[in-house]
Amino acid sequence: MFKRLLTTTSSPVLSWYSSQKMPLVNAACLIIGDEVLNGKITDTNSRFFAQYCYRLGVNLREIATIGDQKDQISSSITRLSAENDFVITSGGIGPTHDDITYESIASAFNLHCKLDNQCQDRMRKISKPEQRYDSDALKDFYRMATLPTGPDVHNYYVLDELWVPIVGISKKVYILPGIPQLFEKLLNAFEPTLKQLYDVNERNPHLYERYFIKTKKSESEISAFLRELQSRCLTVSKEIKIGSYPHYGMGFNTVSILGLKEHNIFLKELVKESLQKLDGTPITAEEEQRYSDAR
Repeated sequence: MFKRLLTTTSSPVLSWYSSQKMPLVNAACLIIGDEVLNGKITDTNSRFFAQYCYRLGVNLREIATIGDQKDQISSSITRLSAENDFVITSGGIGPTHDDITYESIASAFNLHCKLDNQCQDRMRKISKPEQRYDSDALKDFYRMATLPTGPDVHNYYVLDELWVPIVGISKKVYILPGIPQLFEKLLNAFEPTLKQLYDVNERNPHLYERYFIKTKKSESEISAFLRELQSRCLTVSKEIKIGSYPHYGMGFNTVSILGLKEHNIFLKELVKESLQKLDGTPITAEEEQRYSDAR
């Protein structure tokens, strides 16, 4: 039925979907750190953020990884903030000479950095640095409380046990530490604020639905069908995306059909058609993840 209806732009199905479509919250993630680029550490924050966005119905459009270079940080955050509604950064806010994220992002927004009294007070109460550091080390420790300042800057203290804030600029850019444990804790605790700022909630019609199909056909055998399927999907919404994932050595491939919940009736029709065309079987997201992790 849907294939027949979608052959004409005057289709009532197309008109219905067009009237239902509302703008998504578009997001980007900027990973900052030479240690990621030179292979010293493995970035897990971008994957966590991708899963975080997917769960909340936020449309993650880009993940960028750059080094500890002021001009590159400034230019990257300028571009990403112009193109997206919600941008987070990870890394570069420690006490050492190469931790320059705060000053670099401040520069991009024509802001200055200064010692933030609230952050410094929290540091004293929680970490008690005066009892542990000499004057030089103490000065470097308080570099982490030297934050961008201005009328469009808001520091979100989302966990009582942590002194580090999520520094928000213009309700668009949010600066987080790169340490995965802190990054994940802060983002999870920030979730209620995010929902309020961007009108995101569990009943948001923009939450995604995703279906997986397992097939013994090769990618070459299914590519023509998937290409035609994706082309049809674009007449409904650019947010409906068809993906294929080879599982080498396992004797099968998987196909992903992803879209917004508002398109779920249409997505189920796509699944039904794909199961027939691909001689496939439906699998859960958990099964797909196990196949991917077994590589």
